[in-house]
Amino acid sequence: VGDALYRWDIESDVLSWSANAADILSIRDAAALASGRAYAQLVEKETAQSRLSAVTQSEQRDGGRGVSYRIQYGIRPQPGVDTVLWLEDTGRWFAGADGKPARAHGVVRVINERYENERRLNHLARYDSLTGEFNRSQLTEILEKTLEEAIRFRSSCGFLLIAIDNLARINESYGFETADQLIGAVAKRIRKLMRGKDTLGRFSGNTFGIVLRDCTPDDLA
Repeated sequence: VGDALYRWDIESDVLSWSANAADILSIRDAAALASGRAYAQLVEKETAQSRLSAVTQSEQRDGGRGVSYRIQYGIRPQPGVDTVLWLEDTGRWFAGADGKPARAHGVVRVINERYENERRLNHLARYDSLTGEFNRSQLTEILEKTLEEAIRFRSSCGFLLIAIDNLARINESYGFETADQLIGAVAKRIRKLMRGKDTLGRFSGNTFGIVLRDCTPDDLA
């Protein structure tokens, strides 16, 4: 079913796997699966901390039945190769006499397809699919934070709404595809004129919003 099982003796760092692990993880070097330290070298740096925090740095206490965990992280099966496998790691660690994690039993499975779907949905939740800029919800959230910071630090900020006039006529005369191209082109032009600390988003169908940090009325003009 695509699952590989492991047992990690944390005190000795010995990592034991089910016989199918090398095939599922596309790892040909047996040494890479032999210890926790060697396996950690395969884990993507930006996700390595989540794995450590879940087991060896967990703040939970084992009352005798172990402590469950479920994490996601990426590994590079072959050094120097761009291929990344995203894994779901589900298991339970057990404490030794000192109360610290002494061993962990778990199951890993490859979830690349699910990971890509989740990342795509997360992207769509924050960004406008046509222009690639922030959507209204995300832009509003950024504006709220910017206002809070301006009040807290007694600085200034601004907010601009930029609308494309007569967009409906373009839709009627040239079609929606041409109007979409126009919206995308306007977004790029606005982006080129912005300061690095400002934020652009699509506020509505024909309107963009720009959040400007450290912006006086003169700067706004």
